[in-house]
Parts: sequence; structure tokens; C-alpha cells
Amino acid sequence: MTMNEFRRDLVAVGEVLIDLISDEMVPALHRAEGFHRFLGGEVSNVAWNVTALGGQAAVVACVGDDGFGDYLRQQMESMGICTDCLRVASDAPTTVAVNARQTKTPDFIIYRGADANIHPDSVDLETITGSRVVHTSAFALSRDPARSTILRWLELARKNGCLTSLDPNYHPRIWPDVTDFRGVLEEAYQWVDITKPSVDDCDRLLGAERSPADCVEYFLDLGPELVALTMGSRGVLLATADGERVHIRPSDIKVADVTGAGDAFWGGLLIATLDGYHPAEAACVGQIVAEAKIGTVGPMSKMPDRSALYQELEEVKHEVIGEPPSEWWPD
Repeated sequence: MTMNEFRRDLVAVGEVLIDLISDEMVPALHRAEGFHRFLGGEVSNVAWNVTALGGQAAVVACVGDDGFGDYLRQQMESMGICTDCLRVASDAPTTVAVNARQTKTPDFIIYRGADANIHPDSVDLETITGSRVVHTSAFALSRDPARSTILRWLELARKNGCLTSLDPNYHPRIWPDVTDFRGVLEEAYQWVDITKPSVDDCDRLLGAERSPADCVEYFLDLGPELVALTMGSRGVLLATADGERVHIRPSDIKVADVTGAGDAFWGGLLIATLDGYHPAEAACVGQIVAEAKIGTVGPMSKMPDRSALYQELEEVKHEVIGEPPSEWWPD
């Protein structure tokens, strides 16, 4: 099967949920007094970012038979995301995340509901194999039946020539047993091409103070071909299985809201990869999109078009793409 025969750019499998984000910048949730409602969930955010950048995306997910579930479907459809495979559970409410708006990793509470109710019969398998990219997250893998279903779909997608990607967005509030998480990662990464851990993910998974080199080598050893470690104000460290190591330096911008920045990075990275850009260039596009996001409170109302992104890439890549600092590789 050639890439041109694929029907859709992205199928995002996993959590679609309500994000309640505090109206004001607060140090912790107990200080928040009001919230606004947004479409949330790593996989739905990635689907939106890909769609906003001109791609075609669908979600495979489950919501509750309630007003929040109706809202999420309406929001995705208004954004152009295909919801044909959005299932409705009658026995569980829509999952809700409550977040404190911050300029660093936000304080949050998750009220789990229908998100894990993804079953093998949730979708025609051609929806999975007929995508250029199949994307999922650690959140989506944290509970069965979604876990076993998605693991099978990743294997099926990879064997059918799809690009596969996984966000290892680990947090003990979602997945308390880190040993179990590592075991599932080992199984999943047999079938994953691209992954994007954050430095916060690595601190929680591997322990604080691990060097960037330790982090990317840990993930490369699990099997992906490309690891993009996002490090906030330190930029991005890109590592590939064939030995490439590149640092993407960040721009000096004012941070308004970090919520969703990683998902914005994913959108730019995947679209540029599908458009044939070198991994370092694709990661640079991801960084440009993420920086646009962190300068915006809540979801971005409008994305730059791809031609504008690629023009900016050509203007900045020689300045921001370079060798990683030597101190990241301790003796």
C-alpha cells in the first residue's frame, strides 16, 4: 500500500474529555474560583491540531450519554474532526479533567468515566489500517478494555504500513503503578515509530535529575525510530535510532498558558513528517506550533497555514537547529 492510497492523515485513539481550566492564573486548584469548559484529552487535541493545520483527522473514543458528551461531539465536528467512531456509553459519564491555569505543569484532577470503554468492535479495522498515522497516549493505555484494544490496533497499523505514534504522558494520578506502566510501554513500543516524552514525563517515570541523554536513550531502547524530548525553556532534544542527536532551541516568548502545548507540538511534528520533512525540521515545526500555543490562553482559535509554517521554518532553522550541549551527555 502506498502513502497516496491512505484515506486519512490521522486516526487518534483514546481519551476525549472535558477540560475545565481555571479562569485565572493560580498556583494550585484550591485557589481557583471559576472555570471555562474546553474540548480536552491528548488524542483529541492532537486530532484538532492536525485538522487545524490542514490535515484530515478522526477520533476513536468513548464519551458518556450526557451533556458533556454532546458538547465534545459538537466541538469536534465544528472543528472538522471526523466523529464517526466516537462511541457513547450508557453506563459511565464523560471523563472530566479540572486544571489550574499555570505557566508551568498545571495542577489537575481527573474524574475518570467513559474514556476507557474502547472495545475491539468500536471501529471497522479499515479505519485503523486506512490511516497514514495512528496515534495514541499513555492515558489511553492506562485502563482496559481500551488498553488491550489499542495495543492490538497499534500492531495491526504497523504491520499494514501505517506510521504509529505514542505520547507517554505518564502521571501517577492516572496510573499509580509505575512498574505496570513500564511493562505496558515495553509492549506498546514494539509497534511505535514516533514518541514525544516531556521532561516532566521523564521525571515522573525515571526519577528527577536524569540527563536529557538518559531520557532519550531510555525511550530509544524501547524501540521507536524517533524520540522528541520536549523540555520547555530548554527546547527540544531530538534523537533517532540511526544515531542523530539534534537540539531545537526555543524562542524567547511570553508564556500565557502551557496547557495543550505538547499536543500542539505533536500536530506540527506529524504534519511536517507526513509532508516529507527531515525529522529535525519536523521537530522544529512542532516547536513553532507549540510556541504559538503557549502564547495563547486556552485553545488556539486559528492556526497558521502550512505554507506559512514552512516559510518560518526556512527562516529560523539554521539558527535554532544545532548540536546538543555537551553537558547533556555526562561521562
